[in-house]
Amino acid sequence: MENLTCNCMPRSDGLPAADLGRLFPEPSITASLLSLLQESGIDGFTLRSIVVFKDDVPILFLPLFETRFDLSTFAQGWIKITLKAAGRLIPSLFQPRILGVGLLIGEWSEIGVDPQLDGGTLDAACKMAFGALQRLAAELNSNIVALYNFNHYGKLPGGVFKAFNRVQHQSCARLPINFNSMEEYLGRFSRAARKGLRRKMRVSHEVRVIRSRIISPFLDRIYKLYLETVERSPVALGAHNRLFFEKICERVPGAEFTLYFVQEKLIAFNLLVVKQYAMMDIYFCMDYELGRKYNMYVLSWLENVRTCVERKIPFYYTGQGAAKTKAHLGATFIPSFIFFKHRQRVFDRLLAGQSAVTNKVLSRLKFWPAVSLASPDGEDHDRQEQILARSLDPPAQAN
Repeated sequence: MENLTCNCMPRSDGLPAADLGRLFPEPSITASLLSLLQESGIDGFTLRSIVVFKDDVPILFLPLFETRFDLSTFAQGWIKITLKAAGRLIPSLFQPRILGVGLLIGEWSEIGVDPQLDGGTLDAACKMAFGALQRLAAELNSNIVALYNFNHYGKLPGGVFKAFNRVQHQSCARLPINFNSMEEYLGRFSRAARKGLRRKMRVSHEVRVIRSRIISPFLDRIYKLYLETVERSPVALGAHNRLFFEKICERVPGAEFTLYFVQEKLIAFNLLVVKQYAMMDIYFCMDYELGRKYNMYVLSWLENVRTCVERKIPFYYTGQGAAKTKAHLGATFIPSFIFFKHRQRVFDRLLAGQSAVTNKVLSRLKFWPAVSLASPDGEDHDRQEQILARSLDPPAQAN
């Protein structure tokens, strides 16, 4: 019989770096992010982990976070007032304590698995880990156990899909760089769309661009732009501390900033992880008024595409949010989901039986889109081009 043991760790990076790297091998950047997030912290979140060992060697890793999720935080007007009142009456439903599996940053979440593990041992390890997850949730009096922002790359065991309820989350946008020049990329749009993009590019000569891993002279301004963007975002879950931005280029291989200046003032920044196999857009933040004036979202997008072309990087992962704009700019989408289980069976049965209604309600509250975009919004091509030619408004979200 397999000699398996399971430990609940009080840290999200509760293993040596070499072990984390083995369980989250490249191209994943999860191992380095876990260490950074544990050091920098996220307001309102406690980070933990569950690790399964075979003969004292770690073979399975669940990154955990613990928080209280107040639904009213993400609503406005009469909906916010209603949810506040409901939260006082039924806190376990409207202000639940959540024990989550996943990562609070990045394209999607994943669990760590020893790549040499055989199927039988993996099944046994998963059963042990998710059993420990339920026991930990009971110890912490968590109302909901959630698997946050997972897709088919997340390595979740098949049994999860039967044991948990599911709602759709924001899809991750990806632009394949299957063209050899910017002219070829722009040539894929209609004449009207190209004209609209070129019109927005006219101000580019007023914007100075710096790519750097050393951002200490601009750190205060970067963090201010980040906090302002988080405040505007309808779906931000907590906020990073300043240390996250200060340390990310040291701790995450390939991390770099693109800084955008107008008359020596930093008006926007893009935090990226740039590898030869892909560019990953972590955060785009800007001064809202100046950013709109100088079309910074479009200019930053084109700057990133240009970099991918020049470095022969095959994919630009552009993150979640701003789906319509990204679709008009040629992105495709990878569906992501949240899997969850409520401690109280009556609520669990209600949510499980009404998943379509749950999706609809949460999308109306702007938590995530009602439909994952596999193609640009289901709109016909001419309609997409008209919208692109007319306007490409910058998103309110951080990426």
